[in-house]
Amino acid sequence: MAVVLRSMRDFKRFLEKPGATIQIVRNTFVERQPAGTIEAYRAKGLFAPRHVQAVTRKAAIFAIAGHPGTVWLYWDKGARGWKFHEDTVTVPLVTGLGPPDEITYRCSLAGEEPRPRAKPVRTAIRTDLFDALPA
Repeated sequence: MAVVLRSMRDFKRFLEKPGATIQIVRNTFVERQPAGTIEAYRAKGLFAPRHVQAVTRKAAIFAIAGHPGTVWLYWDKGARGWKFHEDTVTVPLVTGLGPPDEITYRCSLAGEEPRPRAKPVRTAIRTDLFDALPA
């Protein structure tokens, strides 16, 4: 089953599922840094998949694949400014260092590859049904 997120409630339900994983696909703050700094962030696991370890009322705790320790994602002020679209969540990042930034996470379940959405198949209306009716 594909992940579809429309609200903070959907996101929290997703995080409670076994095998829930998020991965940073875009971080505008990091994108403005020099190439060496970006590689240092990458080496520390910034863009590695994050597997949910626990969910509290106001945060989620993640383990980073291949790295010791944990990372927390807080939503103590609710989802103010958060954007939900299909399997991505965009979180505003307030650094106070220049223009507003944001982090975009892609959400997936363990062992599930993101699949393109199937287009609905439309069938033609049967006209032979009306031929059998009395006039």
